[in-house]
Amino acid sequence: MKRLLSLGWAAATAAVLGCGASPPQEEGSKAEGAPAVASSSRSIVTAAAATPSACNALYASSATQAALAQAVVDPALHTDGSVRTLILSFNTANATGGVLNLDAVLGGLTRTLGGLTQGLGLGNVLALKSLPMVALKVPVTPKLIATLRQELQPLGLLSIYEDKPLQYFLDTSVPYIHADTARTAYETTGAGIGVGVIDSGLDGTHGDFPNVARNVKVVAPPLDLGIGGALYVDTPNSDLTSGHGTHCASIIAGSGARSGGRHQGVAPGAKLLGVGTGDALSILFALEGFDFLMDPDVRETHNVRVISNSWGTSGSHFAPLDPISIATKRAYDLGMVVVFAAGNEGSDPDTLNPYSASPCAISVAAGTSRDTTAATNPLLSQDAPGELASFSSRGIPGDALHHPDITLPGVNIVAARALTGAIMQPYLGLDLLHPEPFYAASSGTSMAAPHMAGVAALLLEVNPALDMDGVLAAVQVTARPMYTKDSAGNTRQLETWEVGAGYADVYAATKLVNDAVGIRYTTQTTALPSWTGTVKTSINLPILDLSLRAAQHEHSLTVPAGANALRIKTAWGNPAYDLDLYVFGPNGELVATSAEGTSTGEAVTISNPPAGTWRVQLKGSLNVATQYTGTAEVDRRVPRP
Repeated sequence: MKRLLSLGWAAATAAVLGCGASPPQEEGSKAEGAPAVASSSRSIVTAAAATPSACNALYASSATQAALAQAVVDPALHTDGSVRTLILSFNTANATGGVLNLDAVLGGLTRTLGGLTQGLGLGNVLALKSLPMVALKVPVTPKLIATLRQELQPLGLLSIYEDKPLQYFLDTSVPYIHADTARTAYETTGAGIGVGVIDSGLDGTHGDFPNVARNVKVVAPPLDLGIGGALYVDTPNSDLTSGHGTHCASIIAGSGARSGGRHQGVAPGAKLLGVGTGDALSILFALEGFDFLMDPDVRETHNVRVISNSWGTSGSHFAPLDPISIATKRAYDLGMVVVFAAGNEGSDPDTLNPYSASPCAISVAAGTSRDTTAATNPLLSQDAPGELASFSSRGIPGDALHHPDITLPGVNIVAARALTGAIMQPYLGLDLLHPEPFYAASSGTSMAAPHMAGVAALLLEVNPALDMDGVLAAVQVTARPMYTKDSAGNTRQLETWEVGAGYADVYAATKLVNDAVGIRYTTQTTALPSWTGTVKTSINLPILDLSLRAAQHEHSLTVPAGANALRIKTAWGNPAYDLDLYVFGPNGELVATSAEGTSTGEAVTISNPPAGTWRVQLKGSLNVATQYTGTAEVDRRVPRP
């Protein structure tokens, strides 16, 4: 096999521990916490085993204007006459001097409410000071909404939404791989780890990138400049046209600040080094990117341990002495984790990005991670979570090298949008009615690879002595199997040449690394009583008037105080049946769900669970009476002596 796909737990733990010969340490100083690395002179063959104008352009784009031309009404808004709190937002570009004309707005509200509601007091209206928004508590009816739009549209009314509780969910991809729980349970954010992003560039002016250590633009190939080496120019924004690199960097370590933390990256504490090679990427430009990141002045100063590459080629196979392959090998010798996208050439065999087939790099396939089956936004695909993306490149069945190593989220990923990027359009939500101009949704193994780069940063913070093999072993041995269903309804488990070891579970990988040789904590795991249950027959055939939608089984479990993580697993063995998992906390509120498209079980991992009685519900959708088993464990983080 290519690498560690057949490793058992003990063998993987040995790889995580770094057993075997250690590369010689390079002489000279290095950043604190950096690992011992091999000499850069080693032989390859014999080496051992945004600006105001951009903002204006953004809001003038056709995609955004479609949402701004007429006031948008929350599609989930109930207009049944009950009292609700509405938030009215205004497009201040249509108001005098760019400032909300509050007197005019209040006048419009008075005219609207005078004939539609009674008893409106001063406490029912709240005008925000800085934001062009007004909150209004009133009985909501269809006539009220229609009149508000009529009266306030000339004043720049942008949208009408109901105030409602928020949930924290990059969007849903980070929780889906349990990276958020790993960060909380083991206090790891990738802090101190430098991650290089060789891509179209990085818009450091966006607002979601507080940890940019270097941001350079490769100006031109040195052969064109007539100079003795590559020319790198430090710049706040190196992603001037595409936005591809900014999106990838956001997946790795974006803060999510522009979204209130919702669209946060995998390792928000990691240091980013953006290397903008332009939109017309060539091998030479890519090599200059590697060269910059491997320069000791850069690598040691910023502890660059990871290089993320969401680019490649197709139509060829891995060649060990291809210059990109050599660069990958040199980075490997220096203790760096090189990550490559598997490619977007589709579902046929032998479509893999050949650079990702190197045994010195991690090849990443793309999977779904969010339920978009009801999406009406034409820019989003309609998918259930846990599936392999149809576009994700496959390897060669049985080949030792040509296959992905692991699968991570790469479909409908919402991340930062370069303010100067004209290609990626602003994200408008699942329904085109929830514009987020600072973010974009995109799909591809280009999005899956930076997820893996962020995961590597988390693991390297837990154990800085890990090398690429140790990182890979940790994610492979803890990966979840993946399944698919053909057009005839037949199911099968996806194979190595398609998905590698399966879907990454970052919490499980972090726990493995921490328990094997973590430098700060050990984990105390307590198993809670297991159980069995049966979900009765569930059919959804309205045409035949057979609709048993509530077939489910519930179980209660008691969670002790002091736990850092709660892990619940259910298994029924037959991927032909569709069961979904719902977990409710002691206060009765829904805390976590798992609804894989095709699977033999569902699982959730919950950080810092409060003590008390929890309710676990397994609900059927299309199944005969199905027996399942359930297990639960709690983990407690304990400082090492």
